Amino acid sequence: MDAELTRALRRERVRAALADPDAEVRAAASRALERLDRRRDLDLLLERLASADVRDRVEAIYGLGAVADDAAVPPLIAALRDPVEDVRVAAVRTLSELRDGRGLSPIAQCLDDPSALVRRHAIDALGRFADRRVVPLLLTMLKERDVDVLAPAVRALGLCRDVEAEPAIAAMLAHRSAVVRAAAVEALAQLD
Repeated sequence: MDAELTRALRRERVRAALADPDAEVRAAASRALERLDRRRDLDLLLERLASADVRDRVEAIYGLGAVADDAAVPPLIAALRDPVEDVRVAAVRTLSELRDGRGLSPIAQCLDDPSALVRRHAIDALGRFADRRVVPLLLTMLKERDVDVLAPAVRALGLCRDVEAEPAIAAMLAHRSAVVRAAAVEALAQLD
């Protein structure tokens, strides 16, 4: 019997349990159907993630985030290495929304991405984790020349709330860019 037919039969058995006279069995059937639906959605999204079409891959990534299943994290991490910038950005954003610890190190590796857009989203994501372990990585980003990457790095340092970063943040108050100086002011307030 093929896997698709087996799944369909399993689903029908669970669906039939919705008519059970016992409320506990009906509740279990309802939870089981939800889990089966989520698994089916996950399988469909993983198929779309393998598509040659960039739009399909990006939509699949956002869909994986919505499914919020532990099994979605490894394919999202793999998508961080996609050759297309938009796919990598979507993967970083989705992993940061899930805030699953397995995504922290792979997102940190995106700080070396050739795309400034991917680096900026990786910095924002690391700030969302608010994990002091990323402070040394964020401090290295303060050498960045691109203001669109530098300002988020300063903000992310503030979100990590590590007072050890305060001297580096304070040094940004003298930066030539008002955007960076404003980010430093915001970051300093986060440290308190």
